[in-house]
Formats: sequence, C-alpha cells, structure tokens
Amino acid sequence: MKGDLHIHSKYSPDSVLEPDMIIKTSRNKGLDFIAITDHNRFVKHKGEMLIINGEEVSSADGHILALFIEGEIAPGMSQGETVDSIHDNNGIAVCAHPYRSVNGIGSKFIDIYDSIETKNGRCSRRCNRRSELLARNINKPMTAGSDSHFYSEIGRVFMETDATDEESIRKSIISGLIKTGGNDLTFLGQVQLYFKLGRDYAVRGFKRI
Repeated sequence: MKGDLHIHSKYSPDSVLEPDMIIKTSRNKGLDFIAITDHNRFVKHKGEMLIINGEEVSSADGHILALFIEGEIAPGMSQGETVDSIHDNNGIAVCAHPYRSVNGIGSKFIDIYDSIETKNGRCSRRCNRRSELLARNINKPMTAGSDSHFYSEIGRVFMETDATDEESIRKSIISGLIKTGGNDLTFLGQVQLYFKLGRDYAVRGFKRI
C-alpha cells in the first residue's frame, strides 16, 4: 500500500484544501491511505479510502506529527510533554522535518520520538538527507509525507508498506518496515515556497504557526 502521512486541509490557517477534494486527489494519484494533519486542529475525516487520524502540533520546540490519535493535542508544550500527550491519546509521535530552518526541532532530544519524518515534500534533498542520516544514526524508523498545502503537492513524496489496514500500518511504521519515495523540493521550488511562506506570515500578522 502507498500513503501520504502529512497533508493540510482548510482547517489549517495556511491551507484552503477541501477534505473531500484531498481524498479524491489522493485516490487519483494512486494513494491507498492518507493522514490529514492540520496545524493544532484535530478533525476526524471519512471517505472512500483509509484516513488516519492526525494533527501537526506546534510544540514549544518545533513541529511534531501526531498520528493515529483519538483527540486533539494542545500546542505550546515542550517536546517531552507533547510526545507524552500523543501517547496518552493512543498515537505515535513523529518528528516532522527536523532540519527545516523554520519550525524544525533539529536533533535535540530526538530519541523520544517513535519515528522521524525523513522525506518531506517541502524540504530540499539536503534537508531530507540530513533527516535520514539522523534516523539511521539513532536507529529510528522513518516516515514520509508531502506536507501538502496545494492539491498539486499531494503524493509528491510517499511511503510504501505491505500492511493492509490501519493497525498493520501503525505496526509497520513503528517497526521500520516501510519504504519512502518521491521527489525532494527543487531550488526553484524552495524559492517559490519561501516567498509564499513569507507572504502568509505577513498576512497572519507575523504570527508563527
């Protein structure tokens, strides 16, 4: 099965994607499962494919993906508190894009996570490669997600697994039995992305997500 574990819908302040269209687009791109991981917002979604509950949490130290959760995780806590809260909600904690210059956690206390996002569709090849090396150095499982805020970005990067249902996908992630694939962000893509991020930052009144 092929999936994308990092997608933002209109319930994120920096995306306008409709959940129904996310599902339709994902299916058209050959994905079998997705996680809609809105910023500091937990919304259960249903559709004609497997949708894993998720949220991208803004911890005090950077962004953390909460997957398979049963309820909303509050923002603003430390890394450790956030990870504990995710586990209390039956989820797994993934360190999102650790080496992104904005909202990346880096390598501090990285051993507390269940997995490292080593392939992010909005990160450069160098950024993703550093994340992969980090995961390998500390023997942590890897995940992949497009971090899409536009329909065209969905499935840019992905993960593949032999799992066939939600529970087996969960186990395959924790056990490191997945493969990551897809395209890193090009230099032109980086320039365009950071221009957009800067514009959105100004529109939000210079408030970080």
